[in-house]
Amino acid sequence: MYQLTPQGLELFTRIMHGSAPEESLALNDRAFLEPLPGTGPFEARDYGSARELAAAVCKSLRERSPHELADRTGLWAWLTFVLRDCLFAKSGGIRKVGEMHRWYPSPPGDYQKAQRHLVRMPTLLYASLAEDADHLLLGKPSVHGELREQLTAQQDMLNRNFQKVARQLYYVDATDSFKRGAAGSGGGSARRLGTIRKQLDVTWDMTDMSAGQILKLLPPEFDAYR
Repeated sequence: MYQLTPQGLELFTRIMHGSAPEESLALNDRAFLEPLPGTGPFEARDYGSARELAAAVCKSLRERSPHELADRTGLWAWLTFVLRDCLFAKSGGIRKVGEMHRWYPSPPGDYQKAQRHLVRMPTLLYASLAEDADHLLLGKPSVHGELREQLTAQQDMLNRNFQKVARQLYYVDATDSFKRGAAGSGGGSARRLGTIRKQLDVTWDMTDMSAGQILKLLPPEFDAYR
């Protein structure tokens, strides 16, 4: 695996803004990128889901922790660039990349923006939660997704037991899919779970509670998802 140098990052940014051609970032030019020690090869291909992509990144990182590397802007930008056909497929010859936070990794401390990166965030979720992140990593890598937006909007939501609750409420193992209404805004939806969590957190220390204990605290509007 590689990371972009400062020159590479500057060129990457211009490419993504459409002011430089993609071929100008030569992936064999050491002025633009450098190897990342301790990592293995990475295959840039059309991954079927964010979970599949995240698993591939973790495998290529070998013994390196994604969390240890979260502030390596050059790494995540390099991955975004080599995965551009998977993340930002061309339509009519045009590549629509969307808001900058999707492709240029914001500082990890800027959580509202950092959690929207299409490669780093899924990788961190997969590395931290494994199968307990299934509900957050469904769908194409190019789509941030409503459940991920609602259930990772605050850093303390990354508690494993809270995500176990969300997985139990909204994910169907047999079909690898969401339950109907999970991504909406109605009663018991993921949006409501985020709201209720903040209310409960005023009284309860949810970081020390099991998934079962958290489930018992949820109001009747969640019964349809239990």
